[in-house]
Amino acid sequence: MIQIRTRVRFNHAQLQKKVQAANFRSLGHAAGTIRLTAKRSIRKRKKPSSPGSPPHTQTGMLRRVIRYEVNRDREEAVVGPVNEIAGRLWNLHEFGGVSHKRRKLKRHRFRVGQHGPIRVIRPGTFARTRLLTGAQANRATRLIEAENERRGASKPRRYPKRPFMRPALEANQSRLPKFWRDSVK
Repeated sequence: MIQIRTRVRFNHAQLQKKVQAANFRSLGHAAGTIRLTAKRSIRKRKKPSSPGSPPHTQTGMLRRVIRYEVNRDREEAVVGPVNEIAGRLWNLHEFGGVSHKRRKLKRHRFRVGQHGPIRVIRPGTFARTRLLTGAQANRATRLIEAENERRGASKPRRYPKRPFMRPALEANQSRLPKFWRDSVK
């Protein structure tokens, strides 16, 4: 007669740790896939896209600012454009809306010795330096006035819905469970 004794130890803490690590890894893969799908849906074109389809980009900036971040503590992933870089533009494309006029710059009469704009880098952005002559001070004042006229002349722009994040999520919906399958080892 053969006797066999077995003892099974279940370490709940170790299993929980492995599950959390696998979940973190799977969330990262899922978020990366959604990000890639969203980036690929945005085409680089000169003309705007038709309403209801993903937006076109002239510079490629909208594609470059789509990021994802996985929070280990909350066990969640966030995917989308970064507001610090893209501003509100992506939000207007995704959900539609109205872009209002930009706030005007403070009126200022520049004097010699002060710091002020000397040339326009691009609309709304100036190269600034210390103003050494009266002509530079007058030019700085004119630059600010011209920028305020430009900002005041524009009408609010209407943006139709051109979603790109929701379709990316919906396109990958069926693939998401695959990232968690056999992830705990």
